[in-house]
Amino acid sequence: MRIYRQLHLWIGLITSVLILIEAVTGLLMTEPWLMGMKKPPLEQQGESKAKMVEISERGEFRGEFNGGPNVKPGNQGNSLMHFVKNLHAGRIGNTDVSILLDIVAIGMIILTVTGITLSVRTLKMQSRKK
Repeated sequence: MRIYRQLHLWIGLITSVLILIEAVTGLLMTEPWLMGMKKPPLEQQGESKAKMVEISERGEFRGEFNGGPNVKPGNQGNSLMHFVKNLHAGRIGNTDVSILLDIVAIGMIILTVTGITLSVRTLKMQSRKK
């Protein structure tokens, strides 16, 4: 049982750092004002997305709207891929859920930092016992 606890502790500690990085960068992507950037007004966001789609149809842009090199221009791939991309962009259908993503990211940051803190305390206590 002790081996399982140690394995769980170390795997959790290592992966927690990666989860923390993902949560922080995800929050920064959905809220660019945290980095000092301004979000364009909704009208401009629609225009910029239309330009990105237009560029991707010419094959010059590889990104969110293209789906990668194996997806034909104008085709978003299967519906699951489209759903996943929209979910990570903060949309479910036509509903903006970016505030929900922010709450989840902040929760993950808090849980990860407290988990790392508890793991480090546990490791310190174990080293004192030896």
